Amino acid sequence: MTAITLPQVKSIRALARGLDVLKALQDRPATSLQDLHGDTGLSKPTLLRILKTLEEAGMVHRAIGDGRYRVSARVRFLGRDLGVHDAIAELAAPVLDRLCRHVLWPSDIAVYKDGAMEILETSRQQTPFLVNRARMGYRVHMLMSAMGRAYLAFCTEDERTAILGRLQRSDDPYDRKARNRPAVQTMLGEDRARGYATREPGYGYWGTDRSQAAAIAVPVRRGNRVFASINLCWVAGAVPTDEMVRLHLADLQQAADEIARGVADEDAA
Repeated sequence: MTAITLPQVKSIRALARGLDVLKALQDRPATSLQDLHGDTGLSKPTLLRILKTLEEAGMVHRAIGDGRYRVSARVRFLGRDLGVHDAIAELAAPVLDRLCRHVLWPSDIAVYKDGAMEILETSRQQTPFLVNRARMGYRVHMLMSAMGRAYLAFCTEDERTAILGRLQRSDDPYDRKARNRPAVQTMLGEDRARGYATREPGYGYWGTDRSQAAAIAVPVRRGNRVFASINLCWVAGAVPTDEMVRLHLADLQQAADEIARGVADEDAA
């Protein structure tokens, strides 16, 4: 009986390199080009070509807030559950970028986490204005920030009650307002009625000169479910809040709706 000799099959080196990069991104979820260079040993020009290919294939995305690379929330076969927050950040990035290009002032998107709103993505790196570059992962207070107020105004009554109860027990002076429940409920009712929330005057600063910052925010939601909040922020005094609302509230609401549709579609997938 004659032995059958199987043809030798060569591996595809470029594909192997791409898989190495995906594995490195999985091991270090928010990765810089320098990190990838150290983790894989690949040259930076080679890495840039691989990353561009993976981005075009929808397998990797680069955040606009910190410029780091992440595995796409759509990639499930790597055995890592990226979760809804990863999907929100990824879906929000191009929307925030377009919004900033249109209105020039920057925006953040944040989710509720452990008594505060945590920024997932921001277009502060894109704005032409000198601005406080709040990092991704930065947390803002629920009753002082526009994003926190927008979230509280539009989330379910059960969730709102639970969050306010937590804030009432907090020792943080910025949460003290929660102890006056009737005043908070009135404020949130007004926010709900007009469709947006504003930042508490004097809360937060704009740039290195510590100018006061202003902001409006709307919820990212589908039905009764609030996924996140998105804001538009600017130098207080540069533009009156009423004027910013007149000029750009519709743009902000459109951006929030686009992100919400994408998150809902991801949820249903």
